[in-house]
Amino acid sequence: MIVYKNPYFSVKVIEDYYSIVFPLKPVIILPIVNNSHILFVQAIRPVFEKTVIELPAGHVESEETVEMAALRELGEETGVSIEDEKRLKMLPSLNTIPSRTAQMLQIYQVNITKEEYEKRTPYDHEVAGTLLLTKNQVINKIQNGEIFAAAAVAICLRHIITDYKEINYAGEPSK
Repeated sequence: MIVYKNPYFSVKVIEDYYSIVFPLKPVIILPIVNNSHILFVQAIRPVFEKTVIELPAGHVESEETVEMAALRELGEETGVSIEDEKRLKMLPSLNTIPSRTAQMLQIYQVNITKEEYEKRTPYDHEVAGTLLLTKNQVINKIQNGEIFAAAAVAICLRHIITDYKEINYAGEPSK
C-alpha cells in the first residue's frame, strides 16, 4: 500500500516495512577529461548549507533513452556537449540505499577531450560550478569528507581501483 506520493517518489508499506519507489529511472555520468581528470559538479542542495560535490546525474524523461538522458544531463550540469551516444561506456549499476529501494543507478562513463571541456557552455541553475580533479585530488576529498555523496564516492573509487589494478606493483600491466 502506498502511504505517501509526490512527483519524485512514493513511500510504500508492506507489513510494517517501508520502502521508497522512484517513478523515474536515475542516470549518473562519470566524465573523464583528457584521461586524467574527473569532472564534478558543485550541486546546489537546499538541505545542505553548502554545495555538494557530485557527478552529473538526473533521470530519464519520457520518450528518452537512458543514453540520451546521460548526455542531456552531462550538458545541462557541466556545459559539455556530447552528441554521440556511442561514446558512452555502460558501467555496472549501483544501489545507494538497498534497505529501502530496489532501484539501481544506471551509470555511464564518457571520455572528454580537453578541447571539449574548454568549449563548455553555461550550466543549469541547480549547479553552482564545476570541478576538474585529478584522481589523487578525488581520493583526498573523499578522505577528508568533501566528497560525501555515496554514488560519487562509490563510482569514483571503483574507477580509481580499476585503473590501479591494471598495473601491478612493478608498474607493468597485470596478467
